[in-house]
Amino acid sequence: METNLLIHNYSLQVASDLDAMVTVVEWFDQFNGTQIPYQTWLEGQTALLEGFTNVVRHAHSHLSPETPVNLEIQISPEYFQICIWDQGDSFDLEAALEKFNQETSQREFDPLDHESQWGCIFLLKLRKDYGWTISYIRELDNRNCLLLKKTLTIS
Repeated sequence: METNLLIHNYSLQVASDLDAMVTVVEWFDQFNGTQIPYQTWLEGQTALLEGFTNVVRHAHSHLSPETPVNLEIQISPEYFQICIWDQGDSFDLEAALEKFNQETSQREFDPLDHESQWGCIFLLKLRKDYGWTISYIRELDNRNCLLLKKTLTIS
């Protein structure tokens, strides 16, 4: 069995507090200028901040602000992956993305009328237009994982 020794793992745990966003941004800055193309890094940063904000505002809204949010980055020559774990209730992200896929394809769709759903609209755009794999999975330990993965093109 061959293992890829070129996979680098990075993790961070922060409280469910929007003030922790500064820590998240500073932590993620270390990945800018690595083997990740700048455009991919920028897309990933935006998705990370949207995912973290959704955990605080939605998934953990009924929990203590000290409830941890776990973040993990994996970088390999083949992919760039972001995982965000929360302890909120289960949520059907696929259904939400499909709903917005149908709505955004209608001519009269105005994103300004859907401010509270901009996160789903953004994730849908990352998936459709920029090739990100996006899933939200309920883990066995009753946590949820938002998985954001981008295949890196080898130059």
